[in-house]
Amino acid sequence: MVGYTNAGKSTLVNALTHAQVYAADQLFATLDPTSRRMAIAGPTPDQVIQLVLTDTVGFIEELPASLMDAFRATLEEVTEADALLHVVDVSHPAWPDQIHWVMRILNAMPVAPGPMLLVFNKSDRVSSQDLAIAHEEYPNALFVSATERLGLATLRDRLAQLVAYVGLSC
Repeated sequence: MVGYTNAGKSTLVNALTHAQVYAADQLFATLDPTSRRMAIAGPTPDQVIQLVLTDTVGFIEELPASLMDAFRATLEEVTEADALLHVVDVSHPAWPDQIHWVMRILNAMPVAPGPMLLVFNKSDRVSSQDLAIAHEEYPNALFVSATERLGLATLRDRLAQLVAYVGLSC
């Protein structure tokens, strides 16, 4: 999982994996990448797909020098990932700029990350008009609320599709 700082990555990891990763409404609540396992339904009724989600340090436009080591660990996790979930706080007024900065950092990496699923989090905190704007701009994105547990079943389905697309074994 990647995203701008305070996008709700830790809360989403907790909602999907039933973990208790530290999550707070503050910048850089996560300073070390944390991985948790989750199981999702596979393409057949008897198949279960095991995934590992890694909660990473949030990206930011101008990273303070004191956080560079934590951010390097995040970049290592990103380069080793089979696929990325890019989590965006759709309730933040600057969410388009935050997407830009995350993508700029990812595009500057020496190893191109795999396929990416864009997930707009905190969708319960914005108007339907604002959601429509985001949906028009990013029609393939998912809209969830980790705190309200909205859209998580659809996210699990899309994760299963992503696993099939990447060609990972179950």
